[in-house]
Amino acid sequence: MTVKQAAKAHATEVSYELHSLGWKAFQNLCVTIMAEIWGQTVQSFCDSNDGGRDGAFQGKWKSPEGVSYDGTYTAQCKFTAKSGKPLRVSDLSDEIEKARRLAAKGLADNYFLFTNARLTGTTEELVRAAFEGLPGINRFVAFGSDRISLLIRETPRLRMLVPRVYGLGDLSQILDQRAYDQAQEILSSLGDDLAKFVITESFNKSAKALDTHGFVLLLGEPACGKSTIAAALAVGAIDTWKCQTIKVRDAADFVKHSNPNEKQFFWVDDAFGATQIDFAAASAWSQALPHVQAALKRGSKVLFTSRDYIYRSARSYLKETALPVMREAQVVINVQDLSLEEREQILYNHIRLGTQSKDFKTEIMPYLPLVSEHSNFSPEIARRLGNPAFTKDLPLSTFTVKNFVEHPRELLIDILRTIDSESLAALALVFMRAGVLPSPLKLTKDEQRAMTLVGGTLAGVRKALTSLDGSLLVKTYESGKHTWRYKHPTIRDSFASLVSEDLELMDIYLAGSPVQTMFSEITCGQVAIEGAKVIVPVDRFDTVMNRLDSIDITKWDRKSALYRFLFSTAAIR
Repeated sequence: MTVKQAAKAHATEVSYELHSLGWKAFQNLCVTIMAEIWGQTVQSFCDSNDGGRDGAFQGKWKSPEGVSYDGTYTAQCKFTAKSGKPLRVSDLSDEIEKARRLAAKGLADNYFLFTNARLTGTTEELVRAAFEGLPGINRFVAFGSDRISLLIRETPRLRMLVPRVYGLGDLSQILDQRAYDQAQEILSSLGDDLAKFVITESFNKSAKALDTHGFVLLLGEPACGKSTIAAALAVGAIDTWKCQTIKVRDAADFVKHSNPNEKQFFWVDDAFGATQIDFAAASAWSQALPHVQAALKRGSKVLFTSRDYIYRSARSYLKETALPVMREAQVVINVQDLSLEEREQILYNHIRLGTQSKDFKTEIMPYLPLVSEHSNFSPEIARRLGNPAFTKDLPLSTFTVKNFVEHPRELLIDILRTIDSESLAALALVFMRAGVLPSPLKLTKDEQRAMTLVGGTLAGVRKALTSLDGSLLVKTYESGKHTWRYKHPTIRDSFASLVSEDLELMDIYLAGSPVQTMFSEITCGQVAIEGAKVIVPVDRFDTVMNRLDSIDITKWDRKSALYRFLFSTAAIR
């Protein structure tokens, strides 16, 4: 049966809430417009000492309308946080004075003004006359909110390079129904994080790798922003390359969904294991690499993410010669390499667009430089500061804020220790399902027992799941199914530490978790396996052995998984 796709709405019906971007993100958008749409190498200036120029370039340029420009160019951005605010000539008094000085120095033969304010025809005439009346300015062009929105509507590549705009307008207006549904699935896995997204050098490198090679492998430590970059690129792929986007679980899933008659975008999160090396997954991908290469040749795009230490372990299992581009298109995300400007913008976005009270946002302001300049800064630190669930017991002072940044794992564990029984039971159920709990809840007898032992009830857990949405958990929609996941992998890591410390919780985990899940999360004794979540003490070995006895070793894959576990992760003497 042929499904008729919904027609695209007329472009004139699409608008973007540019006022919600913030002044810095709006400036970045305008610089990207100049660089991408005009094809110019634009020099962007620092915020505090731009001399009246947010961007500049020099040379010849021919506009899409056929008008030729020559000489020096100055671009200035005028941002307002008020939606629908009309621009007035009086609003530009400072800009006019700065333009006068720049023109006198020969730096503004052509002057471009970008504003997210509403620009009427009458006001445009008055503003143009004011600027072109200055000696040294030969041409003046103003871009108001309507014209900037038009550029965004007409340029998918611009939207991909500035992914925050996907959260500013109605996606159904620019995407057909199938693409819209795919985008909604991806965005649901992010919650509201895309609205806070900051373009970093890692994102730009990743976009370039996809454009050049069709493939990118995002590597980095936990909490460095891999999944957020991946999601932003996935939405961009739907729009820019018109790909059918599929979030793939494993190599078998890739082979199953790979379609030679369709251009696709495959997003594989934690390709070689979530927290420690999954040898079976690495081996399966090694066998599937020829399928990946074939997909790339027909124009599909593929994105892998992996924690850096897991990929190092997986390399010996991968036949990289079957996919040479895997070496060429690696983007390593080092949080330490984030520029101070990128750190400040990430922090600003999470505080401004977070759910903290107005009083907290005011009180935290003096401490933000301490956070952004700290060597331990990460996007996850910024996210937690923007959410009251992580700061409700945080008195603000230099010492406490510094401690918050320096010991994020310990503070999160403390938060988990103090939550109510129903919430703890909800988190435990997600943990026991390897981080993916289907909704609506259908619990096994072991899970029901675990929930009761923690102190939860089915009704209470359902309510707790809803209350935790957006802070510790997020409800996602993938492949037609709703699931509960941890908001960030570090929450799962911290919960695992809590399980390791609390023998009662460990007994619940060992008794109720699927054996295959345990293979990838536990070690028996102090074994040096990086990323292992739960270290089982000697007095709990019998419990593990009882679970292992339940494995049906007549099935080759389960027998192989058992032997691999005993060989590589169990310190049995």
